[in-house]
Amino acid sequence: MLQQLQERAGDLVWRLAADHRDERRLIVVDIDERSLREVGPWPWPRATQARLVQQLAAAGVRQQIFDIVFTDPRSDDAALIAAVQQQRPVLAQVFALEQGGQPSVGQLAGALDWPACPAPFATAAGYLANFAALAPQDAGHITPRIAGDGFVRHQPAVICFAGKSYPALALAALMRGSGEHSLALQRGSGWFDPPWKLTAPDLPTAAIPLDERGDLRVAWRLHPDSFISLSAADVLAGRVPAGLLANAWTLVGSSAFGLNDSIATPFGGAGAGLQVHAQVIAALLDGRTPYTPRVEAAAQVLAAGLGALLLLLLARNRKRFSVTLLPLVAGAWALLLWLGHALALSQGALWLGWLDPALFIFFTGSAMGILEHAKSRVDRDRLYSHLSSYLPAAVAASLALQPPSSAIKASTNQVSVLFADIRNFSAYCEARPPEEAAAVLHAFFSVATRVVEAHGGVIEAFQGDAILAVWNGEPSATEGEAASSSDHAQRALSAAIDLLAAMQGVLPDPAPAGLEPLSLGIGAETGPAMAGSFGLASRRTHMVMGRTVTIASRLVEMTAELAHPILLGEGLAAQVGAAGLESMGIFLLDGMRVPHHIYAYPLAAATTHHS
Repeated sequence: MLQQLQERAGDLVWRLAADHRDERRLIVVDIDERSLREVGPWPWPRATQARLVQQLAAAGVRQQIFDIVFTDPRSDDAALIAAVQQQRPVLAQVFALEQGGQPSVGQLAGALDWPACPAPFATAAGYLANFAALAPQDAGHITPRIAGDGFVRHQPAVICFAGKSYPALALAALMRGSGEHSLALQRGSGWFDPPWKLTAPDLPTAAIPLDERGDLRVAWRLHPDSFISLSAADVLAGRVPAGLLANAWTLVGSSAFGLNDSIATPFGGAGAGLQVHAQVIAALLDGRTPYTPRVEAAAQVLAAGLGALLLLLLARNRKRFSVTLLPLVAGAWALLLWLGHALALSQGALWLGWLDPALFIFFTGSAMGILEHAKSRVDRDRLYSHLSSYLPAAVAASLALQPPSSAIKASTNQVSVLFADIRNFSAYCEARPPEEAAAVLHAFFSVATRVVEAHGGVIEAFQGDAILAVWNGEPSATEGEAASSSDHAQRALSAAIDLLAAMQGVLPDPAPAGLEPLSLGIGAETGPAMAGSFGLASRRTHMVMGRTVTIASRLVEMTAELAHPILLGEGLAAQVGAAGLESMGIFLLDGMRVPHHIYAYPLAAATTHHS
C-alpha cells in the first residue's frame, strides 16, 4: 500500500514535469482506427505489412522497431520474410512471466551471448514469438511488469528462458542501432550506482541502470504529445512529409481500440502499449533511465534524522514556537521531501524514496504534538487546581479561559454574605509561637471551608484571621451545585450555626495563661453586592463589595459588644423569617449613615440545631 502510494506520487511528478518538446529521433507509426478503416481490419495481409516495412525504408528510416509479434505462418509470408531479411527491423516477442505456465508459440530470437541467465532476472514459463521462417536476428521482448493498480512503471530488462537471456525490445533496438553485440551485467559498487547495471563499449550511454529485480524503470519524462505519431495508412499511401522520417527511428505499433494493446500510464487510464517502449527507448538514448541509487537507504535515514532534529529544536524553543504546531511542521517536511524527490526524478533521473522518512517525521511530529498537548492539559489542570485554591472555582474556571484584561469584569447579584472572625487572635499571636498560631489559623480555615462548601457557599477570601463567604455571588457554586436565589439566605444562616458548633473543638480551650479565650464571631447579611475582578491586567484581584458586605463585616465587630456569636442583618432576617431570631435593636453601624436593625441567633437555638 505504501509502495503504491509512493509510485502514485511519482506518477504525479511525471505529469507535472512532462516535457512537451517534439521528439524527432523516434517517430511512432500508429496502426490506428483510421488505418483500420482505410487499409482494412487487422491482421493485414502479409504483403501489406511487407509494404509498410519497405515504405519506411524508402522514407529514409534508419531503424525500424515493431511492437508487433507475427506468431502464425501464412501462405503469403514470402513478401514479409523478404522485407524483414532486407531491412532487418527489430521485432517483438512476449514472455509469460507472471501468468503461470503458458504454451510456447513461434521461435525465440535475439538471445544475448551470455553462457547462462544470471541473477536477478526472472525465468519465463512460456512465450509468443515470431514464426520460425520469419525469426529475425534482432528481437526484443515487450513483456510489461504490471503493478497492482494496473499501471506499467517497470519492464524487465532481460528475461530468461531455457537457460538463455532475452533483452527487452528497447535494449535490442539500442544494441542494433549502436552495432553493439554484447552486454555485460555488473553489480553497482558506488554510492550513486544502481543495484545492477548493463554496460557495453559502444552503447550511447555509459551504463543502463537496473533495479534489484533487473527491471528498467519507465521514464515517463516525455508527454505523449511530444512523440510525432504518423498513421500507418499515411505511410502506406505515401502521405508522409518529405524528410520527416530521414535518419529517424520508427516504432510501429497500434493504438486501435480493438487490438487490445491498452495500458494505464501516468497520463491516463487507457494508453497505447507502444508508449512504454517509446519512453524507454527515448530514455536510453538520452542516458536518463530513472533508477534508485544504493545511497537511498542512507539518504532516507539522513532525511528522517534531520527532520527529527528540526522537530526537537522547535520543541525546545517553546518561547518562540508553539509545540502544538509540530504536526504542521512535520507535514511541511514531508512535502519538502516529496519536492526533493520530484526534483531528483525530473532533473537527475534519480528515484529517491521519500515516503518512509516523510511518514516517520509526520507521525513523530504528530506524536510530539499530541504529547505536548497532553502535557499542556496536565499543566493547565494543575494551574487551574492551584488557581481554584486561591479563588472561587467558578472564577478560576472563567479566568483560565480568558486572556488577561485591565477592564472591570463584575456583576451585581442578590447575595448572602457571611463574615467569621476569631476574636482575641491578635493577642494570641503576640504571646504564642508563630507555628502554634499558624496551626490554629490553618484549622480554622479548613473547617470553615468544609462547612461553607457543604452548604453551597463559596469562600471568597481569607482576610487575616477572618473568612468571607458568599452565596449566590458566582454563576455556579463549588462542586457545580448552584445556590438558588430563594434559599441562599437560609443556607448562609445554617452555615453560620454549623461553623460555630464545629469550631468548639478547634480553638484552644482553655486559653493559655494570661490570654483571653479565643472565640468565633459571625456576621451575616443578605442584599445586593457586586462580585468581579478589578485592577490592571498585570495585577488583579477578585472581590465582593457593597453595602451588604460592609454590614456583615460590622456585625462581626459587634458580636463581642452584644455578647452574641452570630449576628444577622435585617435583609437576611427578612428572608429567613424573624420569628426565631432575637431582635437586638436598631444601631448606626460604624461608617454608615442609615441605622440598621440587628438580629441575633439565640445561642441555645444554635446548640439545639447542632445537636
